[in-house]
Amino acid sequence: IIAALGIFLFELYVFTSILTIVYWLAALLSGMVITFVSFVLFFWIYSFTIREIDPHNMKNHGIVNSILQLGFRFLNVKLVVTGKENIPPKGQPFVFVCNHQENYDIMAIKPVLKDHPLNFIAKKDAFDWILLGRWIKMLGNIPINRDADRDAAESIVKGIKLYKDGIPMAIFPEGKRTFSNEMTHFKPGAFKLATKPKADILVGTIYDFSKVFKWWPIKRHKIYLHFHPLLKYEDYQDMNTIELSQHVKAMIQKKLDEYKEIA
Repeated sequence: IIAALGIFLFELYVFTSILTIVYWLAALLSGMVITFVSFVLFFWIYSFTIREIDPHNMKNHGIVNSILQLGFRFLNVKLVVTGKENIPPKGQPFVFVCNHQENYDIMAIKPVLKDHPLNFIAKKDAFDWILLGRWIKMLGNIPINRDADRDAAESIVKGIKLYKDGIPMAIFPEGKRTFSNEMTHFKPGAFKLATKPKADILVGTIYDFSKVFKWWPIKRHKIYLHFHPLLKYEDYQDMNTIELSQHVKAMIQKKLDEYKEIA
């Protein structure tokens, strides 16, 4: 609309002129800014109409998934998803575990699992983020203090209660971002989120997420997300949390090695 109005008012018909090119760039930028500001205002106003934390509210999850998808498109990446057939059907709770590279890992993961009211056990700082922090709380995500073992244990207990209430839960066993395709130590305690309620585990592997901002927005990167076959409780019930963490890490590492060969 801005661009069309400019052409009408200033008769900028010669598209080869420098003035026209500058105008179109300015119009495009202005349009993007206006759209973003309008969207943020709507998002902010709507958030204050909701006062109750409701992990089951799929409408709220749908809004957040749309927001995350929009933000992910802004990153100018191509997401290649494999193993979607391994995702449990709608209404079946599970625990999702995955390697962790960047803060925006969730931007890719949650919308792919849009049929589920997926909640994360996430770092405490995220709940203080402007605007987003309010939504993170409202969806029912659980903060975890990685520097306090007792607080971390309490977060796991809260996650177990949500799972028993039918809410799929997610956790990153590394406990922190790696900023690379290499993994750090998996914390066995994270797997109590699955072992205590005897939950099935959906294992995910992400690859090249750490390269998203390399040459952004000039270069478009291809990133990968894979869902492994569902690890049912019967498959791991004889393992302790240390053995389980090692087993899951080995699954993810195998897929990372495969990506290194093809990516």
